[in-house]
Amino acid sequence: MSRYCIWFVTPDDTVMRRAEVAINGSIHCHQVLEEIEAQLAVDCGLSQVMIVDWKRFEQFEEQPAQFARAVA
Repeated sequence: MSRYCIWFVTPDDTVMRRAEVAINGSIHCHQVLEEIEAQLAVDCGLSQVMIVDWKRFEQFEEQPAQFARAVA
């Protein structure tokens, strides 16, 4: 699974929104983007969305992420 952060707008509202998606494979062609747009529209209850940018979340399989939390 590849995880992406997707930025999108709708035809009637130019406010940029963000969603996190997981797909099998990668975003490698317009067809994949169109499938993601269609599913985002359904999931968000919108008639249509247009993806304007995306970034893949890096996954470091070799070293599991260790998070520290600051306590005040």
